[in-house]
Amino acid sequence: MSLATITTYQVYLAIHILAAVIWVGGGAAVHVFAVRTARAKNAERMIAFSTDAEFIGTRVFAPASLVLVVFGFLLIHQGHWDYKAWIVFPIAVWALSFIAGMAFLGPESKRLNTAIARDGVESPEAVQRLGRVLLVSRVELGLLLLVVLDMALKPFS
Repeated sequence: MSLATITTYQVYLAIHILAAVIWVGGGAAVHVFAVRTARAKNAERMIAFSTDAEFIGTRVFAPASLVLVVFGFLLIHQGHWDYKAWIVFPIAVWALSFIAGMAFLGPESKRLNTAIARDGVESPEAVQRLGRVLLVSRVELGLLLLVVLDMALKPFS
């Protein structure tokens, strides 16, 4: 295939896939680092990680997820697709993930950092907040991985 034969659809698909790789793959890596950091029980490491995760979430993952959804809708339009289950499911998960990140994960990470700095990494409040962040993150990652499978397999199409 020559550069001249690349279609608009293929460009949209490539951008959509790259955004998914950055968002989902990056999220998986960050989750692994989060678990390792939590097990270390080191306040400075935890605060540094949480600060970095918040930075990556707002400046890398949020923009990547927006690019992903915009190009997903462009693909739907270009492909003249109906909104079948394999398309509606990822849209719903994207919305849930975006809301969870903005409304819970970001603010809760800041509250976790405050609790660690004030009372220590093993304080009841810090342990509880960390547990909630990891649980929500784990569920979100699981759903995002299901979306990747959904996009690859296109069930119910």
